[in-house]
Amino acid sequence: MSDAWNVSEAELDAFLCEWEAVDRAAAEYLAERVPGVRGSLADDDARWVGQLAETISPSEEPEEDEVEAVSAVMALQHADWLGLVLGAVRRGPGAVLDPRRVQTDVDLLDDIEGEIEDREGHLDVLEMALLHLTPLWQDLGVLDEDDRLTERGVWGLPRALHRAWSE
Repeated sequence: MSDAWNVSEAELDAFLCEWEAVDRAAAEYLAERVPGVRGSLADDDARWVGQLAETISPSEEPEEDEVEAVSAVMALQHADWLGLVLGAVRRGPGAVLDPRRVQTDVDLLDDIEGEIEDREGHLDVLEMALLHLTPLWQDLGVLDEDDRLTERGVWGLPRALHRAWSE
């Protein structure tokens, strides 16, 4: 077997430091575009935002039947989340959360380098992730029964994403 997977503690620590730096930079990017995203919250709002953040960045192992869907959520890159959330804020309550629209929102991000190389593959991952997230977000009140963003969802998504990246 190849030594390619033999990672030292120092290499792992360096990778984690880099990842945390990217999280902080993405959280800052988000905070610069959504006023009040860093503000303190009432206890009930803080708990709700925490529950929503858990759907964005799950801390527990998925159930056996959820592995593929949760993997799609975890495969979303910082730019994907920024596109999704900033697009939701821009369109506001009543907007449909749609994978193609999210992909367009990713393309519209300013100051983000790179491009989507495999657009169909990217769309497949977005679709799988949103299929998993939709019922969770409906339960939390982010989306209504018609998969449309609610006022609470538009308010909460940037706060939950910021929390996931800054804590």
